[in-house]
Formats: sequence, C-alpha cells, structure tokens
Amino acid sequence: MKKAFLFFCLLMLVGLSFTVTNSSPAKSNVTFTFDGLQVLAFGNPTRVSTGILDVHHHEPKIEIKEITNGKEKVLETISGKQLQNKVLNISVPNNAVKPTRYISPNMNVDKKDFRWCLDMEQDLFQKQLYLKEDKLAVKIHFANGDFFTNSVTSDKYQFFAGSTQHPFKREIGQPAARIELQQGNSLTIAGLDKELNLAYQSGVSYKVDITNLPPKEMANIDHFAFYYDVIKEPVTRFVPIQVKKAGYLPPPTVCDPSVFSKSKIN
Repeated sequence: MKKAFLFFCLLMLVGLSFTVTNSSPAKSNVTFTFDGLQVLAFGNPTRVSTGILDVHHHEPKIEIKEITNGKEKVLETISGKQLQNKVLNISVPNNAVKPTRYISPNMNVDKKDFRWCLDMEQDLFQKQLYLKEDKLAVKIHFANGDFFTNSVTSDKYQFFAGSTQHPFKREIGQPAARIELQQGNSLTIAGLDKELNLAYQSGVSYKVDITNLPPKEMANIDHFAFYYDVIKEPVTRFVPIQVKKAGYLPPPTVCDPSVFSKSKIN
C-alpha cells in the first residue's frame, strides 16, 4: 500500500511538472534590422542612437511586421516626409535594462558577435570622430535592446585611399537588435504623429526594418563616401574594396550601416 501511494505521488509530481512546463507562455520579442546609410552611435551609456543619413535618392523607411506561426503581416509602414526631421524614442516602459552589445568568446567562430559590424572609430580611425547631426534626416533613440550581427558580407573587404592601404581586411556585418517582451509589457515607439505600441502576445513576435536605401534602378556609386559628410573633422577617405576584385573600378556598392562606438547623437 505504501509503495502504491509513493508511486501515485510520483505520477502526480510528474504530471504537475508537465503541466507547468507546457502552460508557460511562449516568448514574444521584437527584432530590429538596419540596412542602408545610417549610423549607430554607442557613446551615450544610457541608450543607443540611430541616425539616418540625409542623402539624395535614399528614402528612410520603417516597416513593422507581426509574425505568427512563421507568417508575416505588415502592421505599419512609415517613410519619406513622415520621418523627415523626426526624433523617435523606442523603449519598454518599466524596463531598466540598458542597451547591450553581444560579444562572444570568439568572434571568428560566432558570426552573431557585434564586432563584425564596421566600427568607423575603432576599426578605421582609432579615435572619436564626432557627428554632424544636421546631416541626419531622422534620429532614433533605443533605451533597451541587445545589439548583434544579423549577417555578414560573403566577401572580405579592404579599405584604400589612393595607394594607401588600411590593414582592415575582413567581412562586414549588418547590425540588428532584439528586445524580449514580458507578459503585460509593450514596446513603445514615440515621436511619430501617433504613438505605436507592440504588445506582448504569447507566440507572437515583431520585426521592425529600419532602412535608408536607394531605388533598385540607381546606378552603382560609392555609397560609403556619404559617411564622411557626417564626420565633423576631415579624415582620410578610405574606400571599401572587395579583396578578390582585380581592379578598383567600378567601385563596389557598400550601403550598410556603420557603428560609431565613441560618439553619441543628441
């Protein structure tokens, strides 16, 4: 009788554990991707700021999607004049966790390591460069988020200024960020004509694409040169060249965001 009772108790514990495990809510997070001419500034320890460059033929755009069971649904698309000269604030109210950068033990093994993203101040010039904020079409401030590398280029790049070759030689990463929502929480995007809220929903995630790209039919030009227009002091204009290219012309199109790890955006 005693053995039977113990066995019954064991079954009850296993069943309770199974119920608790399977009734726990599914995750709900917001992923941000960045593409096109924009800078990510990490100089303010309390937030990360994105500045979208005001460049002719490039159009800032923010597209917000809801993802359920692998299916995407566009919730909002904001572009052009809707974003011009706006200052957006992205946060999760009552979340005191400051923005972080994902750094792995070995970036050569882990391509999600944020250090794959091109850092203008650390990788190219080894000093703070400062930004001309009047050259930015839109400013976006992130109070939360874990920043990582979303993808890296298939080819390695070197940087040249005339006959001067920079020692930098590797793939270039495209930055992204992720914020995990908790039950009862919402992510708030303030600063637009109306405030946007992405609420926690069990099993539902969101994707926010922040882009500043030219039209597809635009001729191939050295997009990277536009970054030097937002740097306050004159610096050597290093141009990225694919390592495997036999010559310098035509120049490769590099229209990916760059990181300014020392500078900040007000």
